[in-house]
This record gives sequence, C-alpha cells and structure tokens, in this order.
Amino acid sequence: MNHQLNRREFIKRSVLGAGALAGLPLLSVAAMGKASRIEALELLVLKRNREQRRVLKVISSTGAAGYADFPDIDYAPALGGVAKNHLIGANPYAVEAIWSKMRRAGLLCSHRSALDYALWDLLGRETGKPVYELLGGPVRNQLRTYRYGKPAKGKLFDEDAWRELGRKLAQDPGAVVKVDPWLTFQRFSGKKTWEDGGSERSGQMPTQENLDFNEMVFRALREGGGDKLDLIHGGHGQCSAEGAITTCKRLEQYDLLWMEEPVAPINSMDEMAKVAAATTIPIATGENLQGLEDFSRLIDKRAASVLNLPPANVGGLTEARKIATLAEIRGMQIAPHFFSYAPLFWAAMANLCMATPNVLLLEANALKEKNQNVFFKEPIEIDGYYFVPSGKPGLGYEYDETFVVSRKRLA
Repeated sequence: MNHQLNRREFIKRSVLGAGALAGLPLLSVAAMGKASRIEALELLVLKRNREQRRVLKVISSTGAAGYADFPDIDYAPALGGVAKNHLIGANPYAVEAIWSKMRRAGLLCSHRSALDYALWDLLGRETGKPVYELLGGPVRNQLRTYRYGKPAKGKLFDEDAWRELGRKLAQDPGAVVKVDPWLTFQRFSGKKTWEDGGSERSGQMPTQENLDFNEMVFRALREGGGDKLDLIHGGHGQCSAEGAITTCKRLEQYDLLWMEEPVAPINSMDEMAKVAAATTIPIATGENLQGLEDFSRLIDKRAASVLNLPPANVGGLTEARKIATLAEIRGMQIAPHFFSYAPLFWAAMANLCMATPNVLLLEANALKEKNQNVFFKEPIEIDGYYFVPSGKPGLGYEYDETFVVSRKRLA
C-alpha cells in the first residue's frame, strides 16, 4: 500500500534513526528551565609549573560545561570539523545517538571517548547529579583500588626486602599490589631473561633464572603479607603462551588475584585463551584494545576473566557500560586500566565502577598527588586502598580554568 513503507525503506530508516542526529526529535529536556543544546566545543591547554593538560570543553546553551581529558595528538581539527557539521545545536542528552554519529563519521576512538566523557560530565552538571547516578545509580559505597609496588632499586633481588614490602602493604585494609617480575628481571638483573628462539612479537620463553625470580617475588610477598594482601602479576605481553603457562604453574600456589596480559593480545587472542584455559590463575587483559568490537571478540573467546578497560580508547562511558554488561552476562569482571592517563579519565572510570555490578578493582597507579591533581579545584583523594566519590555533579571533579594558557574554539 502507498501509505506503508516497503521493507528496504523501513530497515534503512530504522538503522539511520539510531545515529542520524539530523533525524532526532527536539527532545524537550529541562535544564535550569531551558532546553539544552550544544553551543560550542573548546580545546583548552592548562599549565602549572612543568605540568600541562589538554582538555576538551563542551559548552551548553544553558551555560553549563562538561570537561574531558584530550589525547595529546594533533587531530583536534578533525574533531572540530565533525562537530561543526553534526554537534552544534544537538541535544547533549542524546549521548547514544551522538556516539553512533561520531563513529560513523570516522572520528578517532580516543576522540569519541573524550567527547563522550565530556557529554556525561555536562549532563551531570546540568541535572545536579553525579554521573554514576545517571548510569543507573550506585551499586557500592566505595571503590577498591590498586597500585604498583616494589622494593628500592638496590634491593630488587633481596628476598627479605620483598617480604618486608608484603608486611608493610598488608597493614592497610584492602591492600593490593601489582608487580611485573618479567620486566624487572629484564631491566635490572644483568642476566639472560629469555631463551633463544622467540621475539617480542611472537612471545618469549623465560629463562630458568627468570622463572626463579618470579616465584621468589610472589613467595616473599605472600609470606610477608599473608592473606591480607592481594597479588597481581603484570605481564606486559612479553611471553609466549607456553612461557606464560610455565610461569603460571609456578605461581598458582601463591593465590594471585590475576596475571595481566601474559601474551600480546593484539597478536592473537587465541594464544591468550590458551593460557587462560591452562591455569587456575585468572587472566586479565584489555589495556591495548579498543571499543566494543575488540572486547566482544575477547569475551567470545573467553581469553580472559578480568577486563582492563583503557579509559582513553574504550569509547567513553556510553560504550564502556556495554562492554561491562556483555562481560557480566559471561561471568567476567571489570578492572579498568590506569597507568599514564590524565586524572579526569580516572574520575570517569570511577563513575563507571560505582554503577557497574561486576567491577573488581580500579587501578590508581598513575594518580599521584604531586602531578595528577594540581589542576583540579579539589583533588582526588584515596584513603589507603579505598576511594569514596565526592558526590558532586558530573564526573565529580573540575579543572580550574585559572591555569588555562591557551583556548581554541573547535566548533
């Protein structure tokens, strides 16, 4: 009939409707008594002493603004062009449609992520609510965090020093420590680390002395910290599957929380899955993956049981919560990665973790008071191994624009 859509047109409109901003209804969202529209995007550079931050700022027609850390690469003009064509005048509450449009426009995953974080921050500020309440509400009162730890450089091969470190760390409730013995042995032992016949790309087999060092580290930490200390092995993708399995067999008796990235995940997830199937130690990975596609393949192969979401490339909160949900129904846990990122990324991951049931831990290794919090109006504070969110609107923390040394309007 003339009044009915044919099948092809119906499918076309259904697909486009999910991401075509031009077709979105002008949803009447009350924000301070006004309908909210995206008015401008700015790229800020903040500087204090020797520290510098690049920050994306999304400004609403209501006067509110949302912020996100921005990757330190010069692709902002590409984001600016897409924003001029598709974002200005759009409803910022349509985060799902905006995310879809940005992906189809070819925007870098890191830039999609930054834009998405800024939008959620903006929505929280307009509604007066923390982002974790907008994501479904808190499922916990606090987050457990973890960091790296090791003895002083001159004592890295001193068993008593590792044992004493375990005792010291275990004094704080919820103590978790991550160490990377393969890398430590390679950098500081002066001895042969890997057997011949392997490469960083294909994976390597640890030498006997390397294996012995790995076992010494975790034996001493367990003896020092007892059952009050959780232990994590950081692998950095250095090993072959066979080498990782051999290492895991030596370490299973020390009850590790997980082994992280024993083999390079970007080479072959099948190799990661081989390790996961051969050990009782949970395998974690994800810091080198991007978005839902990569993580869905990882989940399908059951190549890991703990997913280390990378905040800069996970696709923002809109995509991260989809990954977390997919992981939840497969019985997997989330432990976002955080090593060399700016602190608003961490705040975004903290909001995700507060509203996500299957979260195990949140890495806080690079969140150092001396160089990570200097641009916030109020710093992020962690009490021992536990973090309680500020409860303030948006991501909960705000950059102080008195430190802005450059401001560029992208759209």
